[in-house]
Amino acid sequence: MNDNNKINILLTNGWDRIAYNVLRGLAKENLKVAFGTDNLLGMGYYSKLVAAKFIHHNYKISESLFIDDLLQAIEKFKPEVYLPTGEEIFAVSRNIESIRKTGVHIPISDIQTLESLNNKTISFRLAESAGVPIPETIIPQGEKDLNEFINETGLPVIVKKGWSRSAEGVCKLDKENIHNIKAILKKYNLEYGKFIVQKFVVGSTYGVSLLMNNGEPRAIFTHKRIRERIRTGGPSTLRISSKNEILENYAINLLKSVRYHGVAMIEFKYDEKTKKACFIECNPRFWGSVGLAINSGVNFPYLLYKMAKEGDVEPVNTYKEGVVVEWWLADKIAQMKNLFSLNGNFSFRFTSKNIDFYDDFY
Repeated sequence: MNDNNKINILLTNGWDRIAYNVLRGLAKENLKVAFGTDNLLGMGYYSKLVAAKFIHHNYKISESLFIDDLLQAIEKFKPEVYLPTGEEIFAVSRNIESIRKTGVHIPISDIQTLESLNNKTISFRLAESAGVPIPETIIPQGEKDLNEFINETGLPVIVKKGWSRSAEGVCKLDKENIHNIKAILKKYNLEYGKFIVQKFVVGSTYGVSLLMNNGEPRAIFTHKRIRERIRTGGPSTLRISSKNEILENYAINLLKSVRYHGVAMIEFKYDEKTKKACFIECNPRFWGSVGLAINSGVNFPYLLYKMAKEGDVEPVNTYKEGVVVEWWLADKIAQMKNLFSLNGNFSFRFTSKNIDFYDDFY
């Protein structure tokens, strides 16, 4: 049993469902969590699963103030382990030395590795060098490069901002909107040299999630997307636990090549008929569907905590397949969008009675 006064883990950036599910995974193992967020509306802040709570500055507005708040929280709660739950991981990694002086364990990779995997203008090259197939891709330096690529590959193509999340800065160029290309680039704040253009790839979207210990896999989980918030891509709102050895081997090879440490999720497009795959992107942090992995039997937050505290964990490679989890609010919005779209092509076979768990509550 844990000391009733002992805080085991400190979390930050607790405003969304990711942090809430990380909290839930830790609480399942009776660990005591100090939960931090940058506003009083943070999801999970009022949860009965929280042992202590605190408010910190928004890392996007002031990284230095966020780090100051973090150091004060670590001094106050004296956790064994600190886990960033979102993109504050980059601020933490940039300031890792000063934070580790407190004695807290922080199981994350160095800033160069994190930024390289997160930046789409770099990650596709890392994937290719690790033997992972990628779509035809360029980083256009000007309008001429973009036009030549489109002429060679044909439409549609996908344009992606180098640094983005949740489909921000991602758009599809096709026959209907190609004539407005300048306006589209301006709308998505896309600057030449800082975004990629890829040939559109047909297939289902899969995510392979991993816990790595200095480049060696310690836990793996695969899910298939059933529905996404945006039809052209973006966060999944309905997904199912599955297996795909081809994609799992690709994901392991990529993270091994950079000696990755911590948790990450890698997205692929996979053609079920041809068995061909293409790397899409890497999220070198906790991901939106982490709740599905936890509900299927791979408790990434707890395994990450245990690895940080003890130095290693026994590998976890088995879990329940066929578990369906919904991001309730976003999925209802996605269904409405698809319902009123003439070109909607997502399945509606899963109804509420088929859903096993939810991201938003349990």
